[in-house]
Amino acid sequence: MNKKNKLLSGLFVSNGMDIPFFIIMLGLMAFGLVMLLSSSYAYSYYETDGESSLHFFFREIIFMALGLTVMYVFSRLDYKKLKYFANIALVGSWGLVLLTIIIGKIQGEGEINRWLDLGPFDIQPSEIAKFAVVLFCATGLDKNHKKMVSSRPSRVTWAVKLADITNGKVVVTEGTVTLFFYAFFIGLTAVFVLLGSHLSGAILILLFGVAMLWMGEGRARWFVIGGIAAVIVLVIVINFYDDIPILKDYMADRIGSWLNKDLTDIDKRWQTNHSLFALGSGGFFGSGLGNSKQKYFYVSESHTDFIFSIIGEELGFVGCCLVLGLFALLILRGIYIGMRARDRFGALLAFGIMMQIGLQVALNVAVVTDTLPNTGISLPFFSYGGSSTLVTLGEMGFLLSVSRQADLPRLYSFSKSKKQKV
Repeated sequence: MNKKNKLLSGLFVSNGMDIPFFIIMLGLMAFGLVMLLSSSYAYSYYETDGESSLHFFFREIIFMALGLTVMYVFSRLDYKKLKYFANIALVGSWGLVLLTIIIGKIQGEGEINRWLDLGPFDIQPSEIAKFAVVLFCATGLDKNHKKMVSSRPSRVTWAVKLADITNGKVVVTEGTVTLFFYAFFIGLTAVFVLLGSHLSGAILILLFGVAMLWMGEGRARWFVIGGIAAVIVLVIVINFYDDIPILKDYMADRIGSWLNKDLTDIDKRWQTNHSLFALGSGGFFGSGLGNSKQKYFYVSESHTDFIFSIIGEELGFVGCCLVLGLFALLILRGIYIGMRARDRFGALLAFGIMMQIGLQVALNVAVVTDTLPNTGISLPFFSYGGSSTLVTLGEMGFLLSVSRQADLPRLYSFSKSKKQKV
């Protein structure tokens, strides 16, 4: 075998990918396209000055086609090779987020610029940052697992000095230092995303980052302390949101309007109120596919962040449960793949990706139902958006790569081999 063939054989895997996960994912994509068409045609007609009602629908088909290509290529790659790109991906995502902020300020677009203009299309760097955090944590928590669970005193300079100053009464363990090392980079990424005026993205990164630290077997006491601190911060934000410098004016306004619950507010609560009207009018079975009234410029961003409200209006409670059920099946299957992964890195990677998707769905639904303040967060596989679609399908590709090498029944996976043991 020549060097080129050896390189390719080490880079790609040929085992079968998981069929149930793949079918559930395709089901979500098909469902998402149907709802995107229904929710976007009025807005599309308006945005294109009457030229096309299918503008966003056709663009999303292109994004999904590109995404499926990316997914297939990534699914054939050996996921273990991703370890070499973990640090580069994280630092690169920081650079893209900061570059977007700087360009936005230079161009006078204010402090709410989240997209980097690349000519024919835009990218949202915070989407890349989400996966970069998952990859960074999965790589590091696998590599440093022994340190993560170690109770030995840390030999880091400041930890040794602290022990000397306190005469050994305060001893910082290797596990604590390792935990806070990764917590620092998770928090730093969240801060960069927050500076880019993407509050929901920052919250999402913090949430699944903490979940990955838990799966990395961090000490339980730090999660209890962190939980108490988070509750204290939440209480402070709710009571003093107007006086917190890090919160932009529009963020404070959204928190205030969320607390007021004024259904007559036609300014700050317009989008949220009409989302509730859409969900409420849908009833149990909905008004029927395509029959939404709120998508006619009542629910803003009905084809992106608030598409779930249109699902509720047209397909009712049953349709909403079907969507959430499909997501639940996808997440459970993804976690199962992680549990059967060949190594710790594969398990952490699969778990991190599924936690990101699951939390993103939960936050989106919570915003649409006014359970949380209005923040811009997309619904995976449903919301219109190139960056979100490509990154999400890329992540699905990496999870399918894990499934190719996982200890799964061959009966339930694609495989070239005709003779497989079940």
